[in-house]
Amino acid sequence: MHTEVSCSREEHRGATGRSAMAPLPKTIEDPVALGLDIQKLTDAASLDNAISEFSRFYLERRDQEMRAARGDERKRKKLQEEFTPRLEVTLVGLRGKLYREIKVLARYSFDSQPGYESLLTIIPHNGDVIEAPQLRLCSRSGRTVPSSCLAKCEITGAEVLRHLLVNSDISGRLALPEFSTICSLSGKRVLKDEVEASSVTGKLVASALLKTSALSGKRAEPEYFAHCAFTKCELLNTELAISEISGKRYRVDEQMRSAVSGKTGHKQEFVFCHETRQPVALPEAEQCEVTGKKVRPGILETCEITGKRVLPSELERCAATGKRALRRLLVTSSMSQVRILEDEAIRSSGGKFCAPAEARTCFWSSRKSHPDDLRSCALTGLPIHFEFATTDGAPRLRPLVEMLDGIRRTTNETQLWDAATAQIAAALKGGKCRVEAATLSPTKKHLATCSEVRTLLGLRIRHVGAVYDVTENTIVGRLAVGRRSANSWIELRR
Repeated sequence: MHTEVSCSREEHRGATGRSAMAPLPKTIEDPVALGLDIQKLTDAASLDNAISEFSRFYLERRDQEMRAARGDERKRKKLQEEFTPRLEVTLVGLRGKLYREIKVLARYSFDSQPGYESLLTIIPHNGDVIEAPQLRLCSRSGRTVPSSCLAKCEITGAEVLRHLLVNSDISGRLALPEFSTICSLSGKRVLKDEVEASSVTGKLVASALLKTSALSGKRAEPEYFAHCAFTKCELLNTELAISEISGKRYRVDEQMRSAVSGKTGHKQEFVFCHETRQPVALPEAEQCEVTGKKVRPGILETCEITGKRVLPSELERCAATGKRALRRLLVTSSMSQVRILEDEAIRSSGGKFCAPAEARTCFWSSRKSHPDDLRSCALTGLPIHFEFATTDGAPRLRPLVEMLDGIRRTTNETQLWDAATAQIAAALKGGKCRVEAATLSPTKKHLATCSEVRTLLGLRIRHVGAVYDVTENTIVGRLAVGRRSANSWIELRR
């Protein structure tokens, strides 16, 4: 079937290489080489009325045949294949004109400066240039040139031929030569807005190569900077000092001076005396062995008990010995509220303390005791420690009560009984006296005795308790006079 298709130049364009410049061959084997779009030709041909009718007929016939072959899948597939119309287009002739557009890269120069080029699009058959760079004015030379040849000066904003500008060796930015300079540090050419005057030398240096002081904000060459050994900040050498304590460099705005030696250094090398609040160099400070607080020399005092060096506030004076010792070593007297060393204090069974001068002596044991632990013997009136006293009723000297009750019959120091008997008889002013039992005190200074005393011609018998002082050969305290029953001794009032 023969059909004609219109080919517009807007729809049929193609790109190729230098071979497109060759003359057209007499026989065209590949339409694509002429810029034809085969798919668009095919699509246009399919719209032809005769072709459309032919396709419709075969599609209807395919439907009829496939319905008739229902149940035979193999036959249905064969009918699908045979009755499906397919369109093949063969180019048999062309009529019209072929226009070629050629892109040309033109290279040229200004003032003997090569490196410029522009892309042009031309139509050879009529010599038209259909695409070329826009022309613009060079503000330095006054020439009208392709815009691709111009570059902008980063300082003034003016458009100038590229070869009239200089390049920054650091940033790559372009500018007119008068707006550039040489970096005194690197020797590279840079733009004037890329340099600063060094705060130290006054020379122009590329800003990217300068360092900034963390103290003053001044900028200068790296060789004039160093680090603070304590803060790690970079500062100008003139803003650093040498510590007289460690020999390290430090920033001068954080300098501190020792109130002890006058040495200077960084503040991290100092502490403030806990007592005076004065700065002291760490090696000079002394540390309280109790609180850990640091002070200047001469503040700490020595505990006279432990030998520890501590703050004065950690010490107290013992009222008994006059020694200054750690507060934790002292206790408070329950009698006078004075503070005394625990080792010097007298402790009661209840955990209370008193000063040695406030203690009283147990007559029976001669031991100094807290007054709270002493009891007055109801028989003799003598002060005795509660461990030697009875617990039922009024406190009494237990060894004496047990002898009077007849349940203790110790016979200590019999060689002293005659002397004791004489003293007891003299104290009673009459009667026949005989010691029945005696108990020696723990200190062997006193002898508790139980004596039988007969009066009225021996008809009245009394049992008398007494405490005999061995060294003084005398009776101490009151005599306890009473009579003994079958179960116990009963005191008689005199």
